[in-house]
Amino acid sequence: MREKTGTIHVKWVRSGIGLPRRQKEIVASLGLQRLNQVVERPDNPSVRGIVAKVPHLLKVVPAPASPSWAAVTEYVIVAPVAAPKPRAAAPKRVKESSKETAAKAASEVKTQATAADAAPQEKAKASKKRVSAAAKEAASVKGEAAKPRKRKAAAEKETKPPKKGKK
Repeated sequence: MREKTGTIHVKWVRSGIGLPRRQKEIVASLGLQRLNQVVERPDNPSVRGIVAKVPHLLKVVPAPASPSWAAVTEYVIVAPVAAPKPRAAAPKRVKESSKETAAKAASEVKTQATAADAAPQEKAKASKKRVSAAAKEAASVKGEAAKPRKRKAAAEKETKPPKKGKK
């Protein structure tokens, strides 16, 4: 099966299960990784000798025919390019006096400072008023306002007496 290109196509046709390790290595040396795989190798005596060592596992086959879909011409559809929209005229800027810009900057700094001062106070209020979801539900059933949880100090915790029994 010699071709004009000087290559042969080798196909793995039988599994190597139950055969000596050496025969499996010969199949792997040709680059075959799975059953019914076809590889293209140069047509020379060394490759022909490798195939001849395991003729029950490998076959020399003709070149595979190209698939029919490969002969179909591809068409690429390109979206039309949209024309750029005309830009609207930008409003003209009026230059502010340096006194007005300084006054605006000062007022912005004051509002940022007051917001920063208020933030820790709001966090403290929120942390003091934490109420568990169960307490809220119980209070809503009773018709009362939910009370925040109180944590017991280490000194206030009750100590349990030691258990009696065998040691």
